[in-house]
Amino acid sequence: MPVSRDFKRLRNVLEESLSEQHVSVIESLDEPKYDEDIAKELDLKATVVRTILNELHSKRLVEYDRTKNKKTGWYTYLWKKRDDQLGEYTKGYLESRLAELNGQLMKEKNNAYFCGPNGVVTFEEATENNFTCPETGQPYVEYDNSETIDGIINEISRINGLLHTHFSAKQ
Repeated sequence: MPVSRDFKRLRNVLEESLSEQHVSVIESLDEPKYDEDIAKELDLKATVVRTILNELHSKRLVEYDRTKNKKTGWYTYLWKKRDDQLGEYTKGYLESRLAELNGQLMKEKNNAYFCGPNGVVTFEEATENNFTCPETGQPYVEYDNSETIDGIINEISRINGLLHTHFSAKQ
């Protein structure tokens, strides 16, 4: 069974929301496999693969069939990718990230910031310290956060584009 089309088109977002190792494990599940086989295929420790599989399972991106060895009493797990959940997980991640960015954008637009030798502070913090850095005694200067705002706006546009491209027809 080839890697699903949904997985291919959502891979970049999955890499952003998980890790490269998580995505590699998902990608390796082109057919049901045991954790030891995945570890061998990806040249990872079995414990690392099991941890990743359990994390993916908690996000409902993989599932397993469990069988018990009657001689040893040990369980083995045959893992499968849940193609039906990849889109929902990705959409949820993008919507959550979008809400977070909109909150950051409002904060950046509605606050004044000041810069000192030890970093950026809010207007309130600068006021409390009489616009002077308490550690160095140097004055705070107004910080132009327009680049930060532009970056947030660009990221919001990118995510809106992904949502529109990949999910608007499914809504």
